[in-house]
Amino acid sequence: MIYVLVIVALFAALSFVLARQNNTGETGILDEEKVGIYASVIQQASMQLKQSIEQMTFTGSQIDDLDFVTPDDANYNVGSNIHKVFHPQGGGMILPRIPDEAIDEITTPSARWYIGRFNDVEWTPSTNDDVILTAYQISQQVCERLNETLTGSTNVPVLTVPATDVLIFKSGGNTDFTSIQCQDADSPANDVDCDGQPALCVQDSNGAWSFFSLMAVQ
Repeated sequence: MIYVLVIVALFAALSFVLARQNNTGETGILDEEKVGIYASVIQQASMQLKQSIEQMTFTGSQIDDLDFVTPDDANYNVGSNIHKVFHPQGGGMILPRIPDEAIDEITTPSARWYIGRFNDVEWTPSTNDDVILTAYQISQQVCERLNETLTGSTNVPVLTVPATDVLIFKSGGNTDFTSIQCQDADSPANDVDCDGQPALCVQDSNGAWSFFSLMAVQ
């Protein structure tokens, strides 16, 4: 009898676990929690990097002095290190890896962080190049959650050009980042566009979802 009761109890416990696994409501809650965590990781990393760069400029580095060489680069320890954002003697910043589940890679270059003085952003004070950080090729859900946090809307503006042209590379014939390149095509009545935004998630002309944040403007 004891053995029978133990078997019944184990079967009941197993049935309960399977029921929870097959419950789409529970799965949805878990997914939403992950989306929130991943969006927070990306947003907090960008905020911490911005603070680090602001500290560097406050203590004497000019925006054009900033060096974004990473530890895997052969020039990481070459020359002065005080203007290197990712060097312990400079900004001392370390960007966390973008979680694999938060990535949706559909094109080249690879999905990861990119940072540099790529071009001028139209809504910054001058026509000099600004420092832009981009989490390139993240998932749509994470992208929408980031915009909901930043703007109160899950609407994602669409770039008329590839993100690589305005948010990733300095070379390659890219143009300045202008507001006309970034509009909400789906709901103009409730427009969420890039104009004036210091940080936002966008979808580019290749279909890739990316989060950009202005680290230093001039």
